[in-house]
Amino acid sequence: MIDSFSLLAKLLSNVFDIYILYVKLPIRFLKMSPTNMNDSFENTNEKNIGQKSQSNPGWKGKGVPNLKSLSYQALINFKRNLLKGNMTLFLNNIKAIHTNMSAFVLKKNQKNVICPCCNWSGPAFITSCNSKRMNYNSNCPKCDSRSRHRGLSKFLEQTLENKDLNLLFFAPEKILMKILNDKLEHITIQTTDYYSTDVDFPNEDIQGLSFKSESFDYILCNHVIEHVPNDDLAFKKLSRILKDNRKAIITIPGDYHLNATIEFKQTDANGHFRHYGLDVIDKMKSYFSDVNATDLHSVSKLEYGVRQNDLVFICTK
Repeated sequence: MIDSFSLLAKLLSNVFDIYILYVKLPIRFLKMSPTNMNDSFENTNEKNIGQKSQSNPGWKGKGVPNLKSLSYQALINFKRNLLKGNMTLFLNNIKAIHTNMSAFVLKKNQKNVICPCCNWSGPAFITSCNSKRMNYNSNCPKCDSRSRHRGLSKFLEQTLENKDLNLLFFAPEKILMKILNDKLEHITIQTTDYYSTDVDFPNEDIQGLSFKSESFDYILCNHVIEHVPNDDLAFKKLSRILKDNRKAIITIPGDYHLNATIEFKQTDANGHFRHYGLDVIDKMKSYFSDVNATDLHSVSKLEYGVRQNDLVFICTK
């Protein structure tokens, strides 16, 4: 049986054939320019102005990878990253392609994971990456759920009261909307977003919300705060519109085995103003009477593929 490294060599063979065509190109194509080495962005979130909610994660998956699609990804990776000197992203993509090839080509008949959002099962979730990190077991091929969605799928059902209450959902995602509507049908759900137009309340800046004070029983804010210039102001406004003794459910990406949050001078390629550590809890406590952090991995089944230290913050006013 062909091992995964042999199959990877076969997958990339067409890429290396193309490489020969570029060997005699001026060496400048392979040098890392200052721009490539240290990309800077004024605010990469601005590209999202006027988008639809379908642009958010968790709308529709890209399908199960196969040898053909992975070969194409390898070719694009070579042309977009290696030839432009983006070596870190190039190498991370190679790792992701190899991991996905091993799972979806060599082990395609195995059933190791199941998505609680759409019930898809298979050998793994799709591994993705960016220039900074690898995201193993990340995207569901069918519904595009990520670790946080799969962790929240059961957590929300167990945490929220299915009563005649209301909930404001920031940057809504289809898979979580479906879970809320199916499992918590007595809760009235309203949606809002700063960039997307197909929501109940468009153009709402979380740093300056127009809602009356104490308007909502629940708030769901899923991977939004990291895109906000002034997170202190965002927490303050969320607390203001939340009713007394009610909860805001907040998730924020970060490295929560570390304490300190890293602030960026400008947004990174993902539109993040900062990379959070556990000190965000102290910041939240300035605006909420109680903040409880739960690791979604610890409350999820192993086959859901929820990564460790994927925290959800339950903030009570």
